[in-house]
Amino acid sequence: MRSSRCLALTLVTALVIAVVAVTAKAAQPHVATAIAETEVLVWRCQDQRRTPRTPYSVSPWALPRSHAYRAWTLKLWQQRLKSCRAALHAHDSVIRRLQNGLSGTRMDGSAGPLEAIARKWGVSPYFIAAIAGTESSFGAAACSGNPFNAYGLSSCTTGWSVPYFKSWAESYEFMGKFLTSRWPNARTTYDFHGYAASSTSWGAKCAYWMKAKFGVGNTVTYPT
Repeated sequence: MRSSRCLALTLVTALVIAVVAVTAKAAQPHVATAIAETEVLVWRCQDQRRTPRTPYSVSPWALPRSHAYRAWTLKLWQQRLKSCRAALHAHDSVIRRLQNGLSGTRMDGSAGPLEAIARKWGVSPYFIAAIAGTESSFGAAACSGNPFNAYGLSSCTTGWSVPYFKSWAESYEFMGKFLTSRWPNARTTYDFHGYAASSTSWGAKCAYWMKAKFGVGNTVTYPT
């Protein structure tokens, strides 16, 4: 009697193990698909943030068939997505402030690229906009031969050569590199000696626009 019960228990146990194995095996493609879909969402978020994409070592479908391993991999990519989205939305307030300040100017609608590129170079986007405010009333009086040169660079080509900018984004990229390479230790608008004939009055005007348009101080590094 006891041996019959043991045999029956053994058969039931084997059946349960078989069902679990089949279920886990069937779930593998679904987990791989979820991993692939999450990877795409992570890359889209990273593209929006203008940060390098996180690579994967192998295709989700080529991962070891262990359900636990694939579940761990899925969780890892989900955590990456959560972190990226949190970082992305952390900059929403900066973009909104820029949008409000640039509304009605020639720079209206370029807050997104301005924020992203300024963050890349560690420069305050409010400062870049304030330079345009000081030099050309936010693009209204930009160089006629280079309409996205709203920063008075080279006194509109009477001095050193300035690239022709095809968009606001191109001009922001140039300014980010230009400001950080020429004045790497600058911390306020008054530290840009040589940008204009009078660094003091120029710094004061930039500080004025940063306060008047965006409600911030005259710190020229990216806001944290």
